[in-house]
Amino acid sequence: MSPEMGQKAAEVCFPLEILGTYSCHGVEPGSRNGQTNAKINQDRGCVVYPFGPENDYALFCVYDGHGANGDKVSQFVATKMPDEVLLHMALGEGPALTKAFDNVDAKLKADRTIDAELSGTTAVVLLMKFDKDNPTKAKLWSACAGDSRAVLQQKASGTKNGYKNHDLTEDQKPNTPAEQARIIKCGGYVSPPEEEWGGPARVWLDANMTLPGLAMARSIGDHLVGSVGVVPTPVVCAFDIDVSKADELIVLASDGVWEFIESLDALDILDKAKPKTGAKLTKAGRDATAQVTKLIETAAAKWRQEEGDYRDDITAIAIDLEALLDHRAKNPL
Repeated sequence: MSPEMGQKAAEVCFPLEILGTYSCHGVEPGSRNGQTNAKINQDRGCVVYPFGPENDYALFCVYDGHGANGDKVSQFVATKMPDEVLLHMALGEGPALTKAFDNVDAKLKADRTIDAELSGTTAVVLLMKFDKDNPTKAKLWSACAGDSRAVLQQKASGTKNGYKNHDLTEDQKPNTPAEQARIIKCGGYVSPPEEEWGGPARVWLDANMTLPGLAMARSIGDHLVGSVGVVPTPVVCAFDIDVSKADELIVLASDGVWEFIESLDALDILDKAKPKTGAKLTKAGRDATAQVTKLIETAAAKWRQEEGDYRDDITAIAIDLEALLDHRAKNPL
């Protein structure tokens, strides 16, 4: 689990300069003007390594809970997801991820200790398989439900900073054409983004727009809107990673980052972050922990600038791909 901002870093399964994790609880207005109170952090970040039937995988996850019981939902999902993915690996990596999302949601619904009718969580999960014959290559599967996001940075000639970004997942907003079509077909309603105050498109049970007003088209939990097309089933994509050619960094984050920071800007913040004094560095001169810390701090500042005394929970994981694959090759299991 990622530590709260200001707390001692938790032990992780890769060196801190290779894999950076960070989480920052949100704030909400207090009883006095200018006063803020800390929110319960409903985000969760999870890294599992070694992983898989032969310990040749790694699993990276970010969950963004919402609703009154969002922290309980994201905790439940973070705990159950690795076992479900592992259980279904014989189906193939993509089908295993799909089955895991659906099964975790079904188990959440059956768990009477957590009311997930009006609470849920986004989920972005990356499953990486290491190439035992070539330490510069890996296979990667992304699975996403909701609007948390994973982004890959690649070298690219002719660009402003020598890089380009590739979104590994796509935010599933209610007004995305395919998502909206499914919701309407199932009898739901979608309100467009609010122009005056910048609110997002939302899913509703009825035309009068009563509860729940969910701002995403896919979610684990939120079972009240399951009947109108809000599904836990993720969009799954497969990618080939090759650090000898172009692939550099990956960042996974909740929408506490993406609300005010574009994908390319996030990677630029990571790339320009200064290493901590005395920190070990990767071969590329990076400190993933310093990078992800800078990203979270920048996102928090953006929230202060745009929203004043309200800030969403913010969680991110940064991965130096070359260093990660090299570490795996030099430390086989």
